[in-house]
Amino acid sequence: MAGERLFADVIEEYCSKKQRGALYISVVETSEDLIRIYFKDGVIYHMRYGSAIGKDCLDILEYYTLYSATFFDGIPAPDKPASDLPTTGEIIAAVRRQNKKVKMR
Repeated sequence: MAGERLFADVIEEYCSKKQRGALYISVVETSEDLIRIYFKDGVIYHMRYGSAIGKDCLDILEYYTLYSATFFDGIPAPDKPASDLPTTGEIIAAVRRQNKKVKMR
C-alpha cells in the first residue's frame, strides 16, 4: 500500500474493505489543515478541508495538489454527516475524474 497511488483507488480500497476510520491527506500548497475523509463501515460519512465540508470540500479538491495520506483505523467520524455529502460512489467518481495521485504512508 506504500508509494504513490491514484487517490480514487485509495478511497475505493478503504470502502471495499469496509473500513472505519479517517484518511488524512496533506496538500502541497501551504496550509495547516488536512483534508479529512471519515469512513463508517466502508461508506464515506464525512469529509472536510478547513471550513469546507461535504460537497464544498469535494468541489475544491481539484484546486489542490495532494501530497501524502495516512489512514487512522478506528478514528470516529463526527456525530453528524455533512448534510450535502454525495454518495460514496459519486465521491469516488468525482475524484477519479481528477486523476490525482497521493503518496501513501
